Amino acid sequence: MAGLKGYIKLAATIIGLTLLCVLSYYFLLYLVSPHPPHVDHPIPSGLPPGAQAYEGGYVIVPGYNVNLTEERQKGYVDDTGSDGQVSFFQLPLWIQLYVLPALLFGIVASFLAAAFVVRHKKNENQNKRGVMAYVSGNPGCTAPELARDRDMNIGTARYHIQRLQGEGRIVLERIGKYSRIFVNSHTYDDREKLIASHLHSGSSRLIISTIMEMPGVSNQMLSEKLGMEKSLVYRYMQKLLEDGVVTFEWEGKNKLYYIDTTAREALIKLMPLHYQCPGLKKE
Repeated sequence: MAGLKGYIKLAATIIGLTLLCVLSYYFLLYLVSPHPPHVDHPIPSGLPPGAQAYEGGYVIVPGYNVNLTEERQKGYVDDTGSDGQVSFFQLPLWIQLYVLPALLFGIVASFLAAAFVVRHKKNENQNKRGVMAYVSGNPGCTAPELARDRDMNIGTARYHIQRLQGEGRIVLERIGKYSRIFVNSHTYDDREKLIASHLHSGSSRLIISTIMEMPGVSNQMLSEKLGMEKSLVYRYMQKLLEDGVVTFEWEGKNKLYYIDTTAREALIKLMPLHYQCPGLKKE
């Protein structure tokens, strides 16, 4: 409660000071602004032809649509040349004060715009570096995976992916029904990219990790350990066998599965740390 009262007092003080500054400014402007003198004497005589004067006033407006001789025009018209130029600081103080709010507003607006651009650029660079770091640590990821794990809007993720792709720092490969992202076209060969696509499937990754931890595991054991239907395990295993990620040996009527020796180094290289299993660590 005490803290709330403090905030209220601070806000009231700021508002009061602001009002005081505004009132002071307009009072100062009133003091320095020119005030036309009031004329009480009768309309003067000898006014130029076509001029208008007002009772009790002070304004005289020369008439321009009046037929004057050339000599009389010279008496009323200054045609000696253009007016001279003066700087802002040579203007009367009341004019300077009229311009001051617009000048201050322009300075503040320019400062805020510059701060916004700098902050936006900084955030953009941070997002870009974050996307690059994620792709480096998660080869074969997709844009939705990147956006989800980086807590980033999918549009922002795709924007930075396109920028990095344009710079040649990453490459997108169509594998199956997904476009997968890799650091660049020279870092991973086609086989490694194919293996990376399996690692970004949760079920395939669990099966690979289990085989690495328990070489020689059977389809039945995989089903029990992972809590998956045998038919589902079998479907994933067929794809892993087809792509050369795992191999098998017969033991009676059972197939015992192992990681293919040609895929081991690729798995060590590709599996991100946050789901790397002990069986993939180099010996």
